[in-house]
Amino acid sequence: MTAIILVGGKSLRMGQNKAFLRCGDKTFIEHQIDKLSKLFDEIILSANDVNTYSILNIPIVPDITPGKGPLGGICAGLMHAKSFHSFVIACDMPFINESVILYLKELINGFDVVVPQTSRGLEPMHAFYSKNCIAPIRRCIEEEKLRIIDFFPSVNVRIVDEKELAELDAPMQSLVNLNTPGEYKKHF
Repeated sequence: MTAIILVGGKSLRMGQNKAFLRCGDKTFIEHQIDKLSKLFDEIILSANDVNTYSILNIPIVPDITPGKGPLGGICAGLMHAKSFHSFVIACDMPFINESVILYLKELINGFDVVVPQTSRGLEPMHAFYSKNCIAPIRRCIEEEKLRIIDFFPSVNVRIVDEKELAELDAPMQSLVNLNTPGEYKKHF
């Protein structure tokens, strides 16, 4: 199975590339690659700036239609993935919990999207997607409907409530993304 790491954001609120923030002795992206390589056969980076990430020595896939945000990155990753289902995670989510990912993976049969939901809402940047999502995503991109969840009504979605994940990750730490210097300092 494939893991797709979305690294194409502008990091405006953070003020620097979030993929290269430090997580102990590694950067966020190096930490994610290490963790995800234990769970997945293939790892793809979804990024438009190939030169920035070429040092990581893993496949880099640019957006099919640039400027369409995470939705465009997910689409490009799914189109290039070798597997039917792929796990998608944003580069600013360093608290990878293997048990949570494996639990979500167990639920994919019969579903095109398996997505956690917390009190903050759906967490589509930490979810599984099937190749059946490609056509609906492309339609949304053509219609300028660029929220990830805009294509969900067109596919079979399994929402995983945080109560379901509580035994695996009670504080829901694995679903935390860090967008500002303050959030980063709070955790590191």
